[in-house]
Amino acid sequence: MTFAVLTLFAPALTTTLLILTLILAKGEICPGQRGRIHRLLPALAVLWLAVASLKIEAFMVVFAIVYFYSRVSKEKTRDKGPFWLLHLANGLSLSFAAIIVVQQPSVSLSVFVAISGLLIGLAMSSLFLVVAKSRLQAFHRILPVVGVVVSMFCVVALAWNLSSWDDAFIESSLSLIVVSIVLLFVGIGFWCWPLIKHTPAKPLGTALGLLALIGATAPMLSLFWHQ
Repeated sequence: MTFAVLTLFAPALTTTLLILTLILAKGEICPGQRGRIHRLLPALAVLWLAVASLKIEAFMVVFAIVYFYSRVSKEKTRDKGPFWLLHLANGLSLSFAAIIVVQQPSVSLSVFVAISGLLIGLAMSSLFLVVAKSRLQAFHRILPVVGVVVSMFCVVALAWNLSSWDDAFIESSLSLIVVSIVLLFVGIGFWCWPLIKHTPAKPLGTALGLLALIGATAPMLSLFWHQ
């Protein structure tokens, strides 16, 4: 299960890093918000450090993020310092995630890993922005909506993989499949609830949504590998 989570974290963390980079580079935010987002970079580096247990090359992403963090003033993330290092980290993470995706045993499984990782990454980005108390309301609205669309593709990718299984294996795994689908909808529900109720997103609800999405996709990936 841990290996499945780390596999999905490769595209997920890549998505999160790209979104945070976009906000730091192009977002019209005040120095306080910029500093709070900047302070999240070490947490992202720690998660990448965990992914490095899959492939040692992930340490290059960790180094680029940590070095950038240490060299840039929290209020001057965009205007001063080696911002190119963050772009380098994005390039390295994209390459790493692509390798993880294409190395899956089948095309259908590669698609599932890519889509599930994207879904987790969008939810993780939402959590980071909520924790940072970002006032970029467009992202707070767009990320959950895109997440709903991506979750639909995730179900399609799940069905695509299931179509290659024999009936006996599907029957023996039916309970896990049902639980995973339920957790997927629960995760989307937690994530989108503030948008539906027109209330500010809270860290706890967003974190629960993220955990439910991880709990939905990682067991399925582990099951795919053993079918």
